Amino acid sequence: MLALASAFVTTTASREVLAANSADRSFREVCDPTADGADCRAKILAADAAGVESYENTKSGGKFKPASASTNPNLTTYQSDTLTFVDEVETLLAMDVYDPTREKAIAVFQKKSNDWSGKYAPGGSSKMASGRAFYNALNQLAGHYSFNGLAPVPKSRLDVVETNIAKTRELIAEGR
Repeated sequence: MLALASAFVTTTASREVLAANSADRSFREVCDPTADGADCRAKILAADAAGVESYENTKSGGKFKPASASTNPNLTTYQSDTLTFVDEVETLLAMDVYDPTREKAIAVFQKKSNDWSGKYAPGGSSKMASGRAFYNALNQLAGHYSFNGLAPVPKSRLDVVETNIAKTRELIAEGR
């Protein structure tokens, strides 16, 4: 008997809390959650949607615009960030081995390489073909500088990096 009384008090209290919480909403009615309350819920939804124009009526010049064909919302950001970083990498590769600013440039490269990879190719995978090509170039260079310090990049590795950078530029130009 005590459990039944406790359940009644809990149910009554929860209805009062629900009524108090819904007081600030535009509707004050609580519908039955079973099939009996379907008409009530439909009436509330219809009242909630009143005054909202349909998507078809507003897609040409209203508030709603159709989604772009691209699945990447930051495509232009990605392209500009990547091309800027490609230029910086090419500048680093063109530096003289004895240039006193090269050590600092390599440190900046390593930081930016980690940032770019974390943002556009997390875990080494990228949705964009250009991102995969550029990640390969960054991986080659970062690995070289991590293990060899300021030593010049060997010709064979430099060829791979330059090929991947050229491929990155081509793929970005194609939108890939």
